[in-house]
Amino acid sequence: DPALTKSDGMVGNMAGAPGTLPPTRYELEIEYKLFEKVVGLSEEVSVAPISVGEQLVINIYSAVTSGVVKRRTKDKLELELRRPIVAEEGDKVAISRIIGSAWRLIGYGEVA
Repeated sequence: DPALTKSDGMVGNMAGAPGTLPPTRYELEIEYKLFEKVVGLSEEVSVAPISVGEQLVINIYSAVTSGVVKRRTKDKLELELRRPIVAEEGDKVAISRIIGSAWRLIGYGEVA
């Protein structure tokens, strides 16, 4: 139905036969790496470490959701998501944080 796809209304959604889609996740564990510098700023700004309780935005394919960091180690994050996301282990993730008044890309990772 074209009405469902109007104005990119299905961006971030996945469709498939029952039992063929990856699991819907409300929490996400990510093996991550941070960039040395923030992407998208005219001046060079170093990326600060991620903090527990910090809100981040993650992108997996065309799906976008935000989440709060529940646990963090040197190379893993555990996020509680505001909106569930469909993702498989090994899917690539882009990680952004609010810097100034905009979301800026600070790192990447994989679903663990």
